[in-house]
Amino acid sequence: MKNSIIVIALTLLFSLPSVLHAQSKSVDQLYQQYKGEENFFHLDLAGNFLDFAKGWNLEIEEANLDAITESIERVKFFKLPVGGSRAKADFHKLSKGLNKERYELMMDATDKDSGLAIYSKGKEAVEGLVLMIRSDNDREFMVIELEGRFDQKTLATIGKGI
Repeated sequence: MKNSIIVIALTLLFSLPSVLHAQSKSVDQLYQQYKGEENFFHLDLAGNFLDFAKGWNLEIEEANLDAITESIERVKFFKLPVGGSRAKADFHKLSKGLNKERYELMMDATDKDSGLAIYSKGKEAVEGLVLMIRSDNDREFMVIELEGRFDQKTLATIGKGI
């Protein structure tokens, strides 16, 4: 009995830092900034729900997206309840924070009315992705954080498909 408790404790002790490491502190800080506001829309899916979603057997053929969905451990999505210059400043601050956390800008696609920036953390095996989406003439700003372990080659294939 004692040995099993020690083994469980050690397992939790050594696995906890890797779980905490995958989540971006900058994304969480922006989330915490707005979470109390009335118009703040957010969605956080993890664990059993993602396994449940895999059970639907949806076939995602285009650009090997199924490999990405199988790698996702958690999805955090939120839409900023503000727009314009305030949201732009928040996105700029988030971008600087991600750079400090050693996230790298993987893709930046900006249009006149919208934009998409994808940040990744890790080299061979990407540990996390953060998507920053701006649309509708700076009225809507969304952040999507995907936690898990993603294969760099699969991500490159999907990037070519976009």
